[in-house]
Amino acid sequence: MNRFVKPIAASVLSLMIASVGAVSAQEARGPLAPQPLEPAGTGGIATVERALAKLMTHKRLLVVAAHPDDEDTSLLTLIARGMGGEAAYLSLSRGEGGQNLIGPELGVGLGLIRSRELLAARAVDGGRQFFTRAFDFGYTRSLDETLTLWPREVLLEDAVRVIRRFKPQVIVSIFPGVPHPNHGQHQAAGVTAYEAFRLAGDPAALPRLRQEGLLPWKPQALFRSTFFSPDATTLVLSTAPVDPITGKSIEQLAMASRSMHRSQDMGLFQQLGPDDTRVGWVEGGAGAQSKDLFEGIDTRVTAIAAVIPEKYARRHAGEHLETVAVRAEQVRRSLSPSRLSDAVPGLAEIRKNLRAVYHLVEDRVPEAERRPVLELIQEKIDAADLALAAAAGVAVDAFTERETLIQGETFPVRAVLWNSGGGVVENVRVTLLPTADNEWGGGPIEPKPPGQEPPPAPGTSPRAAPNPAIQVPPGGSVPAGQLAGYDFEPAVPAQAALTVPYFLRKPLAGAGTTGSLYDWSDSPASVKGEPFGPPPLTARFSFTIDGAAVTLEREVVHRHRDQALGEIRRPLRVVPRVEVQAAEDLLVWPVARREPRRLQVTVSSNAREAVRGRLELSAPAPWPAVTPVPFALEPGGEHGLELVIPAPRGLAPGRYDLRLSAVLADGQRFDLAVPVLDYPHIRPTPQPDPARLEVSAADLQLPPLKRVGYVRGASDRVPEFLSQAGVPLEMVGIRELEGDLSRYDAIVVGSRAYETDPALARANPRLLDYARAGGLVIVQYQQYPFIQGKFAPLALDIARPHDRVTDETAAVRVLAPSHPLFTTPNRIGPEDWQGWIQERGLYFANTWDPAYVPLLSMADPGGPELRGGLLVAPLGKGHYVYTGLAFFRQIPAGVPGAYRLFANLLALGGRGGK
Repeated sequence: MNRFVKPIAASVLSLMIASVGAVSAQEARGPLAPQPLEPAGTGGIATVERALAKLMTHKRLLVVAAHPDDEDTSLLTLIARGMGGEAAYLSLSRGEGGQNLIGPELGVGLGLIRSRELLAARAVDGGRQFFTRAFDFGYTRSLDETLTLWPREVLLEDAVRVIRRFKPQVIVSIFPGVPHPNHGQHQAAGVTAYEAFRLAGDPAALPRLRQEGLLPWKPQALFRSTFFSPDATTLVLSTAPVDPITGKSIEQLAMASRSMHRSQDMGLFQQLGPDDTRVGWVEGGAGAQSKDLFEGIDTRVTAIAAVIPEKYARRHAGEHLETVAVRAEQVRRSLSPSRLSDAVPGLAEIRKNLRAVYHLVEDRVPEAERRPVLELIQEKIDAADLALAAAAGVAVDAFTERETLIQGETFPVRAVLWNSGGGVVENVRVTLLPTADNEWGGGPIEPKPPGQEPPPAPGTSPRAAPNPAIQVPPGGSVPAGQLAGYDFEPAVPAQAALTVPYFLRKPLAGAGTTGSLYDWSDSPASVKGEPFGPPPLTARFSFTIDGAAVTLEREVVHRHRDQALGEIRRPLRVVPRVEVQAAEDLLVWPVARREPRRLQVTVSSNAREAVRGRLELSAPAPWPAVTPVPFALEPGGEHGLELVIPAPRGLAPGRYDLRLSAVLADGQRFDLAVPVLDYPHIRPTPQPDPARLEVSAADLQLPPLKRVGYVRGASDRVPEFLSQAGVPLEMVGIRELEGDLSRYDAIVVGSRAYETDPALARANPRLLDYARAGGLVIVQYQQYPFIQGKFAPLALDIARPHDRVTDETAAVRVLAPSHPLFTTPNRIGPEDWQGWIQERGLYFANTWDPAYVPLLSMADPGGPELRGGLLVAPLGKGHYVYTGLAFFRQIPAGVPGAYRLFANLLALGGRGGK
């Protein structure tokens, strides 16, 4: 297991997901397939029933909005679970500009978490997930700013790409298609959805997409959500129906789906009783009087044939599809858990008719015109394959003893097929498919020739011996009740790409200081817009059941046994032979500092043999040379090393880039780590972390302090960075809050700490007593629970919606220039407001007791002047500060002015040195 995996306890959430029979379509072959990180099984009646529902209808819905958690999960669940249709959500961004209630990640890391949370949500509600290239740059009120950073033509190209790939009949935009007084990114989502709806079917539009093989597709109806504008409602859709598989209503499943957005504080009750979701008609369909989302649209399975341009093929395809619909309804009506195999003949007939349509289109329709209908038919074939295998009692699996793979090595893989049913599974062939996206190249990998004694399956132990498996040659049969095993030894090519999200393989592009668009220009067309790329290795099982050919695919995963938890599965990853990761990715360096800095660096080996080398750091002038540190690593070992970085002479304020690398004895150089974001409710996800260190040199003076207490908040990395800048910081928990607070020169409360730390709420009276006795309490921004709990010592309120300044370049006016906050120990000037990122602040106070003194005024362009961003009040002998300034973003980003201002805040108490 990778040393950099985030250590978080296991959860039973995966069992809940399995209980609703749902899985992300991007992480398995089709929305019904067994979850690859769950122990394998047939899928049982849940898979069969859901597949039959999909084989009876042709309903396709796409929801479009701006961010993760903007989607209408009730609507997605209603279509995918309640109607057997296909539903998908297109989020323009991955939510990188948001906040994080469950961990420290912001920016790209938060975007990865929220992308996975969307997939976890889709696993519950049954939908699919798509994205554009947009990188969430944070809250803005301006549509113009949004379309500057997210160019209209980019959003349209990516949205039309998704429409042509997913082929919805109905689009629901969460936001209206005209500018409105809301988040600028929400406005952009509405504008994009409306325009993409009209553009997707235009043959002359976006020729680049035609080069990707995506032909025009014209959606037939456009609606908008009326959650924020109920007066625009034209259609009310009940979410009260109960899903027969789970016994929960559509609305309950929808709330379970929304609760997957854990990083965004979205957990909800799954209430019993009737409920609904509402939309307003915009264009197409049956008009404003529509009684149904799909009114006026042919949603019969036979409607797929209408896409076929050639008359003969269209007519005969319609006949086959009519048979599919009739047989699916018959089989579903007679479905029984105790006689699931009775469904096999009907499903085999369905499979043969679908395959006949596929061949008919291949034979009769020109290649340039056939893709849309082939993709729609293949989707139905995939559902039929899963249902037929489940009804026949066939389960497949593929696993290995390795989680991490390095370039150039071979490793064992075991694939198994279990025929638990009463019939014979014939014409069995099993191959491994390396993903082309990972540069493995080549064709399918064949199993090793059968031997006399099959080897033990990878991932087993003497205390958990595998069931005996027969060896079946290609084209052979697996009798009833038998387990067939297939052994492979694939080789990871020397040039194989590391397993990282495809959209992180290149730096951000576009406008803005760090870029506002992901660059996926080198990615295959097949993954553009998908949440993530395919896994490194997939096992393909081809066989025949009752005369019908079936193909199943199963991701190859690492499997091991945990003595307490049992079977644990994790995705395979191609990783560097050696990884290098610094404990800090940014150093704030006061220019007057003369002491050297000691940088902790972890060097770890993924190699199967011992390696030796040296850790080097290259630094620009004026830094002196840094002495390399030798290391020796055992197979799979790691070392914590320390680099001593001398203080440079004549250091000027600015940003400096330092680079780390591990140089092995054979000359190979490694300068990357790929830590894994690992939370119990989402799939583990690697995030590439280049071994570079940025130095922010600042003219920073600190007041004379002995001890500053800090109560950590949500996604709060402020204390670590204040410490490295020289602030004598001590983390404050329940024990310290109940102890002697007078020993602190100041106590700082992190953003949203009153939500995340119950001990703080209980100890708040002691905190205020500390301030009254002469202490200094600095409270960074809090949300409404802070106001509802009346934790401030004097009246203070936050508006709904909250006051904020989203323009990080907004002019700042100092209201009391002679106040110590702006003079001691750093003289704050206009340059201290430069270089801020994403925003000035949020959750400003809106009204307050006259005892609070507002010290700053600022406003977004065209917005009202706000004075509630920094309030200071005398409290007894001490002081109390509430600030909505976004220190939680600026301090980890090394913004010099934020450090200088924070140092002055710490000096307000006047207790320094006591």
